[in-house]
Amino acid sequence: MMKRKFVCIVCPNSCQVQVEYEGTEIKELHGVECQKGRDFIEHEIHHPLRVLTGSIKVLNGDLPLVSVKTPSPVPKQHLRELGKLTHYLQVEAPIEIGKVVAENLLDEGIRLVATCHVRRTS
Repeated sequence: MMKRKFVCIVCPNSCQVQVEYEGTEIKELHGVECQKGRDFIEHEIHHPLRVLTGSIKVLNGDLPLVSVKTPSPVPKQHLRELGKLTHYLQVEAPIEIGKVVAENLLDEGIRLVATCHVRRTS
């Protein structure tokens, strides 16, 4: 049996939740105040997701880097590997907000989109 503490991020209550679970089966929850919190904890135990944010190198741009993010949450287990990939990626300016700068990362269909505008310099 595992015990873990979570801080629920779904609503302003920020419940401090103590969870006892075995594998992915939740045995007990203490401190959760709403169904949204229960759903959040279940999702965190079964399939945690996060949005990756970072930056990648820009060629011929007025900025050396462009900020990027995944347009939707990705499995938490991929974050470290995706972060490493951003060190090797580069994109040619100009770049508009929302432009897809990388596709199918890790052969998982994961995309990165630009979150700022970069003008071309040459």
